[in-house]
Amino acid sequence: MEKLKVAQGSILEARKYARINGFGCVVIEKPIRKVKRITSEQKQQFDSFFQNKAHIIMSSYKTNAKIGQPVIYLKNTKNVLWEKFKETFPNEIKHTTFYTQLMGNQYIYRKDLEATCSTYKYKTFEDITNLIKEKINNAELQVKNN
Repeated sequence: MEKLKVAQGSILEARKYARINGFGCVVIEKPIRKVKRITSEQKQQFDSFFQNKAHIIMSSYKTNAKIGQPVIYLKNTKNVLWEKFKETFPNEIKHTTFYTQLMGNQYIYRKDLEATCSTYKYKTFEDITNLIKEKINNAELQVKNN
């Protein structure tokens, strides 16, 4: 392996392929994977959507160490935000790209905070959220910042 400079996984996959298909079998032609990057316009639309205070709460004290920007807490689930984004920009970013842009950035959904809250013996605000949803019918008032 070291002399051939081939990874262990590649050798194992070759052995497995030979066992299944027989010795001297035809090599599989893998499809060429084309990765489509988002355009600057799509990135700008994504950023403008997540700068809207109706969708996020920006942390004033906590920053993401990797990118040096403030942590942004999402007010709704990722699915709800995707539906709103799709309504706002119908022919732009696709579903998978939207989730990929959210992943690994400074965006945090409140469900991700439950471990932190239990560590410091705080209860999550789920009871308050349910009470607000129960008593206030207007969706815009439910997420309004005070």
